[in-house]
Amino acid sequence: MKYCFSLAFLVVSTFIFTQEGNSDAQFPGGEKALNQFLVDNLEFPEICIDMQASGRVFMKFMVEKDGTITNIELEANNTDCDAFVNEAKRVIELMPQWIPGTVAGETTKLQCLLPINFANSEVSEDDEDDKLYEPNWAGFEFGMIQLLSSSGTTTFDQHRYWENKTGKSWNFNYNFAEYKFPLFKQYLGITTGLGYSIKGIGLQTNYQLVHSSDSVYAIDGLSNLKTNKLTSHYISIPLLLEFATKKDTKKNFYVSAGVIGYWRFSSYLVQKGTDGNGDNFTHYTYSSYNSTRFNLEGTIRAGYSYVGLFAGYQLTSLFKKNETVGVFPLRIGLSINVDYFQ
Repeated sequence: MKYCFSLAFLVVSTFIFTQEGNSDAQFPGGEKALNQFLVDNLEFPEICIDMQASGRVFMKFMVEKDGTITNIELEANNTDCDAFVNEAKRVIELMPQWIPGTVAGETTKLQCLLPINFANSEVSEDDEDDKLYEPNWAGFEFGMIQLLSSSGTTTFDQHRYWENKTGKSWNFNYNFAEYKFPLFKQYLGITTGLGYSIKGIGLQTNYQLVHSSDSVYAIDGLSNLKTNKLTSHYISIPLLLEFATKKDTKKNFYVSAGVIGYWRFSSYLVQKGTDGNGDNFTHYTYSSYNSTRFNLEGTIRAGYSYVGLFAGYQLTSLFKKNETVGVFPLRIGLSINVDYFQ
């Protein structure tokens, strides 16, 4: 589950006119309309958020006889972040034509000074950790699976049926809940959550998977299969140590490493092919095939903003101990992070 904080800012503005006259230049609708325009258009710069900066900038500009704004310049910057100045100038450039000032009944150009306050909304200490630190777990993951032997190779010697078809072995994760416990500001924290995972392992199509109460193996001799896939469904729980450069997911670089626990709640073998009459068939055999109920995977992840890469190596064998040789899935893929609650 996403716990995040949407940063807001308070804008207060007044006018100081350097020339006296009968009528001062003004924003269409007056000061209230100007305040609303600033609230609607100003954005708190990301770099200033990271610096936890705030303060006031003073911008001066000319309102010409036709109401257009020219010569936008900085008068004073009472903040620690120069990006506030660029943002203030950008928004002033978006303004519509002003109502020009008059002197002695004649329209004239006037110089105006506009102070703009940038201040973070107040957040209680109890809510700060929940709202400021976004983990990088929730979202979708797509990857391939390679089965490895206990020696870390892709060959299984006398058990060649575990040499899976990598191109037909895939993994899909839907990570729907997340939470991050900060250890050092936004930079370091512990991430956990919940996810749903499907793992489909493409077996060689000439093998028929067989199991008894205390073993699982495969028999060579099939010739009419096009698909031979062992599919399992899991609930996953991560425990990751995460480094991140920003509090929010957007424009954030992150690296995390840790473990993911899996609970298998369903598995089945899917076989598709053509029978002796030339008819296509699809067979589903629902069985655990003596695969382990609980698995533990070591993982490392890295990404920028909403896109990342991950790799995971299963630390426990895919099947129960002593019922076949050690089979350890390796996952590599792409992650798409999603902020469900912003």
